Amino acid sequence: MNSMTIKITTRYATALSLLLLALAVGCTRSVPDRISGGSAGDVGAVVDAFVADAAGASAAQIPEPTGFGTITGTITVTGPAVATDKFVDFNVNKDTNICSKEPNRRVVVNNRGLQWGLLYYDGPFASGDAKWEHADYLAAAGANLVGDLAFDQKECIFLSRIYAMRTNQVLEIKNSDTVGHNANLAGLTSANMQIGPNSSVSYTPAYQENKPFTVDCKAHPWMSSYIIVRDAPFFAVTGEDGSFQISNVPTGVALPFKFWHEVLPSGAFEVTINGAGVKLSRGKFDLPPLEPDEQRELNIEINAELFNSAL
Repeated sequence: MNSMTIKITTRYATALSLLLLALAVGCTRSVPDRISGGSAGDVGAVVDAFVADAAGASAAQIPEPTGFGTITGTITVTGPAVATDKFVDFNVNKDTNICSKEPNRRVVVNNRGLQWGLLYYDGPFASGDAKWEHADYLAAAGANLVGDLAFDQKECIFLSRIYAMRTNQVLEIKNSDTVGHNANLAGLTSANMQIGPNSSVSYTPAYQENKPFTVDCKAHPWMSSYIIVRDAPFFAVTGEDGSFQISNVPTGVALPFKFWHEVLPSGAFEVTINGAGVKLSRGKFDLPPLEPDEQRELNIEINAELFNSAL
C-alpha cells in the first residue's frame, strides 16, 4: 500500500480534537448519515459534517429555562425496620489505639429518614449560561471545597458516605487522624494519594461522572465511601433526618433526575414519589418542569424490604 500524508489545517485539527473529546466523555450520537469513506481530500468535509451536526444537536438538546426554583423534601423508609447491622464494614485490626471501634455503617436510618441518599439532575446543562446557572453558582465556580466542606476522615472512618461536587471545583481531602491514610479514588480522574497525619491533599477532577465512584483507604481496608462529580450543581445528599434541598433549579425545562444509594440495586426497583408508585430504572425518574420561584416538595418513600433483601 502506498503511503499518503494528509495535511489537516489548524481549524480541522481543533474540530477533530473536540470531536474526540466529545466521544471520550460519552457522546452516544451516531455518525452523521452524510459522512462516508473517501480520500484524504474528504477530511475537511468529514470534520465540517461532524461540527454542523454537533451544533444542530446541541441547539436541539439544550432548552431555554424561564427562571429558577427550589426542590425540597425527604427520603424515608417504610414498612419493616431496616436490618442496618447487616450493612457494616467492620474489621478494625490496625492502629486500634486510633481507629474507632464503631462499625462503618453503609445504611443509616433515623426515625425512618434515610441518610446518605443522593439525588442529582441528569439532563442537558449549559455551563456558564446565566439562564441555566444561577448567579450564586456562577460566583462559586472554581471554588475550593475546604474546611467544613472538605472530604474528611476521622478515627479511620470517612465522615461522608457519599460526597457530591462539581467538575469546576477542587476538593480538599483531609486526614484528621494522627496516623497516615491514603485516598484511593476510582473515578475517571483516578488518584491514589498518601495523606500524612493531620494533613490534606487536593483532588481536581477532569471529567463528569455518570454515577458515584468508590473511595477507600488501602492502609485501613474497612474504610470506604463514594464521590460523585457533576457538571451541573443540581444535586443533594440527604441529612440525618432524610431531608434535602436543591436550590436554584432551572424552571420551564424537563427535569430528569437520578436517585442513588450504595445498597439499593443498580437495576429496576419501585419507590413512591409524592404518593404515586414509580418504577426506577438505574435510579432514573422525571420531574415535571418547575414554575419560576416555585418551591417544589419532593417526598420519596422506599420500602425497607429493598434494603433487607440486598444481601
